[in-house]
Amino acid sequence: MSTDFIENAFSSRVRIRIIRALITYREINITRLSRDLGINYKVIEHHIEALKRLGIAEERKFGRIRIIRLVEDDPRVIAIENLFRELEATHQPS
Repeated sequence: MSTDFIENAFSSRVRIRIIRALITYREINITRLSRDLGINYKVIEHHIEALKRLGIAEERKFGRIRIIRLVEDDPRVIAIENLFRELEATHQPS
């Protein structure tokens, strides 16, 4: 992973929250993601577009419904998921 990729993928707390949510949900409607995170739809949309440009998120449309998910077989996504799991495991109370 290049430094530019890491900087772009983790450039904001909102983007990190979106990535964490996508790891948890696997795929989710953008409207629900906005509601669940308590973040304005347009802000979510902006960050999702950035993740799509990075090639780690993809979108499917069913009429007006937009479903977003991480690209599961991308090695960068796998590394990100492993990083988040490792961080969560090290912060579990004993």
